[in-house]
Amino acid sequence: MAETSKPPLQVLKRRQLLYQAVQDEIKSYIIANNLRPGDPLPSEGELAQQLDISRNSVREAVKALEALGILEARAGSGLFVRNFTFDSILDNLPYGILFAMEQLDNLVEIRFHIEYGMMERVSQECTDEQLSHLHQVLDRWRVFAEQGQYSAADDRLFHRILYENVDNPICLQILDIFWVIFRHAQTEADLPDVRDPMRTFLIHERLVRALHDRDVVRMRTLVTEHREGIESRIRQMRSAPRGALAVSPATPDSSARATT
Repeated sequence: MAETSKPPLQVLKRRQLLYQAVQDEIKSYIIANNLRPGDPLPSEGELAQQLDISRNSVREAVKALEALGILEARAGSGLFVRNFTFDSILDNLPYGILFAMEQLDNLVEIRFHIEYGMMERVSQECTDEQLSHLHQVLDRWRVFAEQGQYSAADDRLFHRILYENVDNPICLQILDIFWVIFRHAQTEADLPDVRDPMRTFLIHERLVRALHDRDVVRMRTLVTEHREGIESRIRQMRSAPRGALAVSPATPDSSARATT
């Protein structure tokens, strides 16, 4: 198909929203022309001419679309449609949420429903090798729990292994975001440490037993119990004056102290 037969971009009218309007028009152009990953777009100069705007405005929009993973600018070659993934969005999500710690309750609720809904898939895709890996984590984690310490490193690894067989990298990314948020909450918003490290450990140990038995109902009950523990910590944080919560002794991997 000749280049001239493609639907052209439209001259922009929404001057007050130029930054967003340019992005919207470029995305509409990609869809209207059925462009696929790797297909070229008009140059920045051509885009500016067709849209009747400055080249700087186009460049600003292009950089934003690059950050979103929609476009790729190749030096000396031009602009191309990128093979879109959610990676760039998910990578930047924690940064935006860090400045709105009042959303912790909402995050906990979202995480709970993801995990609650995933239990059946986790059970269906479970393998003996996965169970073996989970037991290895629990064996190491138990040592810390018996000493009254919470091991964030083992907790985080436990959940990565738990969901690795569902073959859903977006799910893994979203769940891992909670670690970033809770680590920030502990250092910046006085979110208290895990009050009963052994209880937290035992919930995860029972979860592995339920997984071994393919008992989805029990697995979901334990996920619910775990959520209640997290919510109690958030309530404690909100009810205590800033800086009033006691700081517990150093725990394993204190640089990543957070609960799941």
